[in-house]
Amino acid sequence: MADEAAARPTRGKARPARRKPARAAVAPKPRPKRTKKTLGDDFLAAVRADFRAHGAGVIAEVRADKPDQYLKIVLSVLPKDFDVAINHLDAFSDILFEVIVRKFRPATED
Repeated sequence: MADEAAARPTRGKARPARRKPARAAVAPKPRPKRTKKTLGDDFLAAVRADFRAHGAGVIAEVRADKPDQYLKIVLSVLPKDFDVAINHLDAFSDILFEVIVRKFRPATED
């Protein structure tokens, strides 16, 4: 029986691959609002309004009562790569430093 099935000729033409029907031109859906950005904007607007209402008084109170939290707030708003030169005088040569000191030294009356 297996020989009979192998001996049968295959049917004529192979079927063409089925294609998906063409879609009608539909306008793309608008992108949803960026929720994270909107939430961040709303939060900052609320903080801004709160600061305008209560302002520097609250900051002074936090600085006096909770200096650790005050410092934490200050550090959170500073840029991460805050570059501070501790001693700006290192950039001056000794000669330039002497010229500057002489120029701005108050005149003494002898």
